[in-house]
Amino acid sequence: MRISRIDQLEQYILEHKAASIDALCEEFEISKNTLRRDLEILVSRGTVEKVYGGVVACENTAAIPSLINFHERAGKNAQSKQKIAALAASFVRERDIIFIDSGTTTMNIVDHLAHLNSVTVITNSLQVINKSMSYPNINVIALPGSLKRDTASLVGSSCVEYLEDYNIVRAFMACTGLSAQAGVCNASTEEYTIKKTALKKSQKHYLLADSSKFGRTSLMTFGEIRQFDYILTDRLPDDAFCSYCRELGCAIETAPEQ
Repeated sequence: MRISRIDQLEQYILEHKAASIDALCEEFEISKNTLRRDLEILVSRGTVEKVYGGVVACENTAAIPSLINFHERAGKNAQSKQKIAALAASFVRERDIIFIDSGTTTMNIVDHLAHLNSVTVITNSLQVINKSMSYPNINVIALPGSLKRDTASLVGSSCVEYLEDYNIVRAFMACTGLSAQAGVCNASTEEYTIKKTALKKSQKHYLLADSSKFGRTSLMTFGEIRQFDYILTDRLPDDAFCSYCRELGCAIETAPEQ
């Protein structure tokens, strides 16, 4: 699948900082013409730059830090994350089957589902599983996999295979950053395929992102802005990005003050 190859190509360049055209053709077993078309997409994302004989990772992208420890991330913008989670939960309806992504904002959705009689939550997040223990109205389906401590989540091909069997009404997704150039990004290579599968298997897509995520790029692009029905945040981004989202049919909603 072409989009998967492009994402893998992007990851390879960002990890190696630079690569020649010949090396990339050999690594991905593609022709130079195909590679050039793929590179045009990556250049438009703003993550790579063409140089004589090859490409390099853009400086602003290469400087992006690796994934921050889960507990460190959980303590940042905690109040805003709770407000966004409450807004996300307001979209959930009785007997919905929903996917809750691993993340320090998404995990809080569970705390705002007590008003429902019954809801099914599919997740790979240990925090979501943990929180759901206190809510007998939540039927939890946990994806099987290996523990990734940095994200407090279960990962691996078994998660993806298991997720493929379900029809999901709403997917509530987390991200490391989002922008018009790079789309919706994450910094965990192990969670990349799980996120893409959740989007593929769900009818409605909601991205939970506090205002610090706008304009940021990270290691991998798992989704495009046009794939999301809503971006749920604490503060509106700049007018240009709001207009861009409207053109793509993606609504931006901000959490009300509590």
